[in-house]
Amino acid sequence: MNHKVFAIALSILLIALAVAANASLVSAYAPQSGDFFNYSETTTVNNGQNSYSGYTDQTQTTGMEKMNIISGSNVSAAYSYSFQYSNNQGLSNSSSSSGSYTWSTSSFTYVKGTDHQVGYTNPIYVWFDVNPSLPVGGTFYVLNTQFTVLSKNYSLQLPTEGNKYVQSIQTKGTGQYQRNDAYGLFTASYTWYEYFDPSTGYIIGYNYVEQDNGSYQGQAGSFTYTDNLYVTSTSYNLAPADPPPVNPIDTLLALAPYLILALIAVLFAVVILVYASKRRRRMDTIPEHPTGPATLPSAPPSTPLGSGIDLGSRPLPQVVIRDVAKVNCKYCGTLIPTTADTCPYCGGPRR
Repeated sequence: MNHKVFAIALSILLIALAVAANASLVSAYAPQSGDFFNYSETTTVNNGQNSYSGYTDQTQTTGMEKMNIISGSNVSAAYSYSFQYSNNQGLSNSSSSSGSYTWSTSSFTYVKGTDHQVGYTNPIYVWFDVNPSLPVGGTFYVLNTQFTVLSKNYSLQLPTEGNKYVQSIQTKGTGQYQRNDAYGLFTASYTWYEYFDPSTGYIIGYNYVEQDNGSYQGQAGSFTYTDNLYVTSTSYNLAPADPPPVNPIDTLLALAPYLILALIAVLFAVVILVYASKRRRRMDTIPEHPTGPATLPSAPPSTPLGSGIDLGSRPLPQVVIRDVAKVNCKYCGTLIPTTADTCPYCGGPRR
């Protein structure tokens, strides 16, 4: 009898543990009637090569998702959006769409209809909500892409809200698919970051980057497709957050151009100082100049009259004038005879 009681108690304990484990899979926030968010979305095609060389286009979309009726785990919701498209070839158009659909808060999948999701296979998971109790490293799906939770407290900058920072759950998904549409036949590889509100699990924004390689009308080509979305207003409060810490490496990279210019300026100044120092040392080797011209020997005194020497009785000496070559003194520039050893003006050596 005791064994039966023990077995029953153990069974109850295991069931309780199972219920507790499953409870962690249930969203901590139950959607309420009237929950909504408005968003702004920008898609861009650029970086084209070959058949797409020089081509660009952009689509600007504004939209809204609103939860209307809650019935158990099913949510009846409505959507609406409008967009404006243009490309660099002068083509532009605009359109809008609205409708209703039902999605499940237990599976996070569309149950009846979608908010105009095209090209996906069932089950299609909603893109705007996630279970906020998922741990870091936990996985889930958005549309047909598997995501992983990277952070439960990520500071997200909202450009639609004056670039303020808000707390978010950061997630990441990657994938590949074959594009066959108006753009052509391409293999598309993408990286997709989504950010959700930690308290409700509703979306705050996402960044999607896709690289397409293939052909357009039989000609090889490639391009980059980006899609950025951020909420502009919400029924749920977004908790403010501090900016993320600055990465020293990013700071150095940002300052690199200025550091290079400063280094060039320092090297230039060093070269000038070295040149000036060498020139000063060379000038220091010049002999010290006398304060005035060198004293020339005085002319011999003339013979006074009545000294008894008869100048007229002796022939005058013959004077021979020689033209001696002269060079410039290398210190002061004065012309001096090549036979002189020193400059008669500055006293510097000739050689």
